[in-house]
Amino acid sequence: MIIFTAIRHSIDPNFYYGNLWTNNFYPALQQLGHEIVESQVDLISASRFMQIPSNFTQEEQKIRDTITQKIVDEVCQEHKQKHIDIFLSYFYNAHFNPEGFEEIHRLGITTVNFYCNSTYQFELVAEIAAKVNVSWHPEKGARSVYLKVGANPVWVQLGADPELYHPVSGITRQTKACFVGQRYADRDRYLAQLMANQVPVDIYGSGWVSQEVHPQLRRTLHKYEDLVSLGRLSPKPGSLMSYTLVIWQNLKQQGIVAGIYRTLSQLHYRHHSHQLVSLLASAYCGFAENMSHTFAQYEVVLNFSNVWADGRPGSTLIPHVRLRDFEAPMCRTCYLTGYTDEIAEFYELGKEIDTYRSSDELVDKTKFYLSHPSQADQLREAGYQRARCDHTWRKRFEQLLRQISL
Repeated sequence: MIIFTAIRHSIDPNFYYGNLWTNNFYPALQQLGHEIVESQVDLISASRFMQIPSNFTQEEQKIRDTITQKIVDEVCQEHKQKHIDIFLSYFYNAHFNPEGFEEIHRLGITTVNFYCNSTYQFELVAEIAAKVNVSWHPEKGARSVYLKVGANPVWVQLGADPELYHPVSGITRQTKACFVGQRYADRDRYLAQLMANQVPVDIYGSGWVSQEVHPQLRRTLHKYEDLVSLGRLSPKPGSLMSYTLVIWQNLKQQGIVAGIYRTLSQLHYRHHSHQLVSLLASAYCGFAENMSHTFAQYEVVLNFSNVWADGRPGSTLIPHVRLRDFEAPMCRTCYLTGYTDEIAEFYELGKEIDTYRSSDELVDKTKFYLSHPSQADQLREAGYQRARCDHTWRKRFEQLLRQISL
């Protein structure tokens, strides 16, 4: 089949994980014998406001409409030459006017939109989901929200590419744990608890050091500074105006009592987060340039499953399966992550990977695997074999195409 793709939120890989999904999807599709035709339209201008679900400003709407027309024109032109079978996108509402799918559908092309934040930010893709032929979501519990807007949801979980994520020999493992990822939700609380209990841990990723800016981002950020406002008030983070807008949003959405309570919860969260900065900075090791090599250096690899229910601090924390749940075991790691009912459908817990339900259990299990290397290696090998066998992107695309009868 010939598959037209529009899944880069930025052609520049330094922004919005520009090459994340292409690196994951393309090798698997090519292994299955499919031809990929990639859109050359850069989504960066719309990605700058993709956290906005609707009610776009005139400037934002103009950008979205321009991108939509360019992509539709691309598809029409390519279809004349190659007869496209599938249009595979990773659009938020901000990226593409849903009406654009009508013209693509008239060509007889099946449209599939991938989205992986459905459990807590579905509103950002709801308009797209309602118009596309197939809404691919990796979170099992998200099906109901898609059905409510009249979408056709297909559940296919995330995976990992064994060429990108693999064991690395010749590296001596440290008797330490590590976490790779940005500072978000309750991750800093869990890590602080480990450190308070003298569990050796190293931290990699963004947001862990005050005023931290990735050098690569610093070099390219100036190119897009003029795209930030687009007719929308965009106060500097941490400014009095930014706090005022947050309070106003809470009161508007939740009423006076609930809004005030939400604001106080956010202030408490921020205060606690600030108190942990110096502690966590002592374990910070920068960015993991190569995940496989980084994981190979540690006896235990940690992950955290919680996200904010509405994407903002102060809401309920809910767990869900993450991309790392397949990447880390594929690297042959002793993998310890937050428990979800769904993760138990993909691994035999305690034998292939392990999970925790509380900070105390995280501390206990991390200490156990650090002090019992043979048990850690048994988990490591079993998880690796399971991931290689069942959780590759090739398997996922076979499942996806089978479910949509293509």
